[in-house]
Amino acid sequence: MKAPCKINLFLLITGRRPDGYHTLSTFFLRLPEPFDRLSFSTPAGRDTGIRVFCSEPGVDAGNNTPTQAHRLYAEATGWAPPMDVVLEKGIPHGAGLGGASSDAAEVLRRLQETAPAPLGEDGLNALAARIGADVPFFLGGEACLAGGIGDELVPFPPETEGMYCVLACPGVGVPTPWAYAAWDAEKVPFSLTAEEKADKNNRSSYRWLYGRNDFEPVVFAAHPELASVKALLIRHGAVYAGMSGSGSSLFGLYTARREAEQAAEQIRELASPVRVYGPLEL
Repeated sequence: MKAPCKINLFLLITGRRPDGYHTLSTFFLRLPEPFDRLSFSTPAGRDTGIRVFCSEPGVDAGNNTPTQAHRLYAEATGWAPPMDVVLEKGIPHGAGLGGASSDAAEVLRRLQETAPAPLGEDGLNALAARIGADVPFFLGGEACLAGGIGDELVPFPPETEGMYCVLACPGVGVPTPWAYAAWDAEKVPFSLTAEEKADKNNRSSYRWLYGRNDFEPVVFAAHPELASVKALLIRHGAVYAGMSGSGSSLFGLYTARREAEQAAEQIRELASPVRVYGPLEL
């Protein structure tokens, strides 16, 4: 099974809850690549539990989002089939592309398919949100506006059809907890972005926000090379360009394939290592 990635077409930080979680207004869009690959098998001689095999450094084989998904599903339903998972990572760590959440969603999907009494949609989404705020999005996959901590989803057309995406993943990992802590340290009381109230009948009413990400000031201050990549995407004709999630990946959206190709070529020639995907037709 392929676990796809996502980008945030925009990301606004709108508040902070008493439990420490931040509230967001954001737009999730799935991309065809990069992706992780999960291979499932049923082990002989074991009645329950999950084992995850992954050669990628930094993945804790005993405690990761697939094992959390399996454990929480078992607690909720009593269904805990034995499962071995070989996880091949294609989505870079710390890139803001939701790879770990996507992996968890694939395990939940597998459990739903095999469970004698699968969870209802609301129960499954509530369970998914306990693993990660964007896991519910990956269970559905439609482009969505998201509120709350990223778990309140409204399917919404992104109006990117016919455009081309160039995705650049610099060799820099940005831990999400660090990004929130850095934002908290820098913010002032009036710096929260007001939630945008768009007319749902006007599909372009959110589009002017594309490329805006409230994390960029603090992340770019710590990693100025990321700002340089964004500037390059814009210089080569991106209609919208921005950082995804808390970073470090950056995307550019183009109306002309040739401009997207030129941008991808230029980024591949940078001295610092950057993984480049695209042009991806949306």
